[in-house]
This record gives sequence, C-alpha cells and structure tokens, in this order.
Amino acid sequence: MAGFTGIHIAKTGMAAQQKALEVTAHNIANANTKGYSRQMAKMATTAPMPFVEGKGSLGSGVKVAEITRVRDDFLSMQIRKEMNTLGAWDNRSQVLEQIEMVFNEPAETGLNEVLSRFFDSWQDVSLHPESSPVRAVLMENADALTQSVRHIHQQLKTVRRDIDDQVVLKVMEMNSAAEQIKDLNTQITQAASVGSTPADLLDRRDLLVDTMSQIADVTIQASRSGAINMYLGGRTLVQEGTAYQLKTASHQGGGGADWPAAPSIVWERDGREVAVRGGEIGGLLEVRDVNVKTYMEDFSSLVWGLSQAVNDLHEQGMDLEGELGQSFFVGDHLENWTVNADIKDSLYKVAAASYDAEKPNPGDGSWAVKIAQLRQQPMVLHKEAPVSKRLTMPGEEQVATTTLENFYRDSVARLGVDSQESQRMTENQTTLLEMMKARQDAISGVSIDEELAHMVQFQMAYQANARLITTFDDLLDTVVNRMLR
Repeated sequence: MAGFTGIHIAKTGMAAQQKALEVTAHNIANANTKGYSRQMAKMATTAPMPFVEGKGSLGSGVKVAEITRVRDDFLSMQIRKEMNTLGAWDNRSQVLEQIEMVFNEPAETGLNEVLSRFFDSWQDVSLHPESSPVRAVLMENADALTQSVRHIHQQLKTVRRDIDDQVVLKVMEMNSAAEQIKDLNTQITQAASVGSTPADLLDRRDLLVDTMSQIADVTIQASRSGAINMYLGGRTLVQEGTAYQLKTASHQGGGGADWPAAPSIVWERDGREVAVRGGEIGGLLEVRDVNVKTYMEDFSSLVWGLSQAVNDLHEQGMDLEGELGQSFFVGDHLENWTVNADIKDSLYKVAAASYDAEKPNPGDGSWAVKIAQLRQQPMVLHKEAPVSKRLTMPGEEQVATTTLENFYRDSVARLGVDSQESQRMTENQTTLLEMMKARQDAISGVSIDEELAHMVQFQMAYQANARLITTFDDLLDTVVNRMLR
C-alpha cells in the first residue's frame, strides 16, 4: 500500500505543477492585454493521513487551492482618484488650447493687429481727410475688423457647442460602462457562489471602473457577494445586477440668449439632476461656465466698448458735406455687428472733421485724430455691468483703469496664464499617474522573464514527480514480479 500512496502523492504533484504551468501560459499570453493582472496558482497540502505506526501524520500530496490575481486594491483606489483629477485638468487644457487658437495671438492675423490697422487708418485719414483712396482703406480695415469679430465670436460659440456635445458623449459612455459592470457583477457573483475566483472577469470590471472614474467622481463599495456598488452624486449608479441610466436634458430656464445653459445631467428614472464635480465631465462643465464664459464676455465687452466709443465720437464729427456724422458701427449683436452701410456706400460720410455749424471746414482731419487716439483712451471698467456697458468712456468723477488695447491684452494674457496652468497640472498629473501605474505594473503586470523562470521551476517539479512515479513503479515491480524467483 505504501507504494500506491507514493504514486498518488506524485500524481497530485504532477497535476498541481501542470495547473501552475497552465496559469503561467495564461500570464504570458496576456502579457500585453490592457488591464490584465498577473495570476498565481497558490498551492496547499492535501489532508494528511494518520500515521498508525507512530506519532504524527503522513502527507497525502498537494493541490492548487486557489488561482488568484496579484493586485493592490489600495493602489488601484489611489490611481482612480488621480485619474479623476487628470480627466478634469486634461479636458480643461484641451479647451483652453482651442480658445488660444481662436484668438491666435500674437500673430499678424490676430485681432490685436487688425485693431491696430483700423486705428492706423483713422490716423491716415486725419492726414489726408479729403482723399478717397485713404477713406477706402479705412473702410476695408473697418470691414476686416468686423469680420474678425464675427469670426472669433462664431469660433467661441463652436467651442462652447463642442463642449456640450462632449458632455453628451461622456454620459453615453458612462451608461455603457455601467451596463457592462452590471453584467459582470452578475457573472462574478455566480462564480463566487460556487467558490470560484473569476480573475479575468474582475480585471475587465476594474478596467471599466477606471474608465468611469476618469469620466466622473464615482465612488465604489464592494459587497460580500463579490459584486460592487457604484454611486454618483450620492445616489446609486450600479447596485449589483442593476444599473441606473443617466441622460442629458435642456436646463429649465436656460442661461439667457447670449449664454445658453449647459445640458443638465439627470437620472433617467426620476429626472433628478446629478451633481458632477470631478472627472472629465466636471472639468468640461467648469471650463465652459467659468473660463469660456469669461473670455466670451471680455471679448464682447471690448467690441461694444470700442463700438460705442467710435460711434459717440463719429456722431459728433462732420463729414465732407458739412453734416453731422452717423453711427459708424451698427448691429445689436456680435453676429450682425458691421460698418454702417450708408458710410460704406458713400465714403464722403466719414466724419473726419470737427463740427462747426458757423464755420464748417469739411477738409479738417482733427476729429479723425480723436478717433485714432481711442486706442490709448483711458476707459472705465464696470465689472458688474452687462457686457454691452461694461467698458465705457470716463464720465465725471470716474476713474479710468484701462484702455481698449490694454483690456484686450490683459484678457489674452489671462487666457495664456490659465492655459499654461492647465498644461502644467495635466503634465504633473500625468507624471504622477505614470509613477503609480509603474508601481501597479511592478505588482500586477506580467514579467516575461519571471514567468519563464516559473515555467522552468514548474517543469522541473513536474519531471521530478514523474520520476517519483517511475521509482515507485520499480519498487512495486520488485515486490510483485521479482521476489518469487
């Protein structure tokens, strides 16, 4: 009987080493699989047998007690937190980079250059007030200014609209991931109920959780059944085998004609709004309703301040026919802001002279000088006023704090600072995340060299157990076949 016991022990050893080799093969096959965690065959002794001839017990072999994945859950939680922060900064950085491209400063085609050419044209008109070609150049530069303004405004609206579209896509991505996690929860729970540890399913679920953590500030809670529950904004998003869908809806009340409200994210089950503060969605909403709104309002304030200042002066000047000037710019919105058609059609209506009803001098260019000097004219900034009245000429006892050129340059400079900060934070978060993922790869990643070393180890152990069976076979052969001779 002792020989048969030895064969049984060697057989369990061969089976265990073979199973360990299969786990090694699975690791090597998934060395480049995203989200895969290295698996390990944990071996344990089988139940010992009593040693009837003396004290102690006799071992009965080995078994693979568990095939488990190697993973640091605390490190995974830290990575998800940093991914959430990175998602917010990365999206903010991308949007600000788009806005920088819209303004395109400093450049020969930027608004600052176009604005300078407009004022330079007024300076030329003051030197040659009766010259039709000089007035024609003024009209061309004024027209180029209005076209640039309308183009920049449309581009900024496009950026804002793109943000809204991205929010909708991110919500759809959240819903898809939640559905997949719900299905994986069911499969994992079923496997866990029969004592199995479905490592591959857990990896797939963790990869989806990582994705959702980057999109929004979700929280995760594990249940005893092996499933996980997910929460967003304090409410359940996934509860074991049930997923609750999100949707986007138009914000009731809107944000006004000039600033439509962002799509609100609500629960499909009852329409209650979801408060998303972090991740890619949170970053998109913040940059839209804080940064983009500020830049668009500053831009509108500049245009309306310029338009009002030029119109006020032009209406006080005198054209070549000795009449008071008209409004130089017309339009009630940036989308239709343009040069007065009457002035474009009749260049003599450019009011470049000082108005004097008694001694008219239409050939005077002194009033054009005043308009040209508006570029450095001190202006009053009313921060709480509507954008159309935020930048005005100083009245009595009002303290001027800026000029048209300085206001625009300050706005562009602030955009540059915000963009650089976002890029720096994105780079810092990326570096931090790479370091943490490197630690995770060192723990959970597959090392081909290490797996090959394990393969040799398990192979040699398998061969040793096979050799034992051969040895015990020789012993039994001696007892059965040779002792009778």
